[in-house]
Amino acid sequence: NTQAIADAKAGVEAVKSAIVVLKEFYSAQEASLLQQRQVPEMAEYNGMQSNKGGVIGMLEVISSDFARLRAETETAEKAAAMEYDAFMEESTTSKQRKHEEEVKLRLEKDQAEFEKGRTEKNLRATEEELAKANKYFEELKPACLEVQVNWEERVAKRKEEIEALKQAWNILDQKSKQ
Repeated sequence: NTQAIADAKAGVEAVKSAIVVLKEFYSAQEASLLQQRQVPEMAEYNGMQSNKGGVIGMLEVISSDFARLRAETETAEKAAAMEYDAFMEESTTSKQRKHEEEVKLRLEKDQAEFEKGRTEKNLRATEEELAKANKYFEELKPACLEVQVNWEERVAKRKEEIEALKQAWNILDQKSKQ
């Protein structure tokens, strides 16, 4: 676009100089042609030209086209630059936000993995303790829960134990009296 603007500026300057040269030339020629009366007697052909201008009018149109092209290009360039700046600002902001989200997610992932590892380690330790407790329970179970003697044997052993305690009492009582 800068090349188009430069070309339009150069075009405007070139056309303006051409118009100046042509106006000077035609003004000098018109005066000499009118004085000499060398102009043939025929109806003037207007063709497709406007009422005024001819070549100079056409060059003025070209000059205005160059000026309009330059103005439109500069306006479009400014609008594109503003749009680019806005896009870059939005992109930078979006990139920064996404980077921050990525860092946050990585930290959360690392924290979750650390907690998972710690929980699994605690689970293994607890399972080992449970296995040891279950093994010890199995060892104690026969002695505590399973009755290996029948009722009559238990009653007889209880009576023997009571008799043994009475005898021990008597012995201790006699020794304390002496």
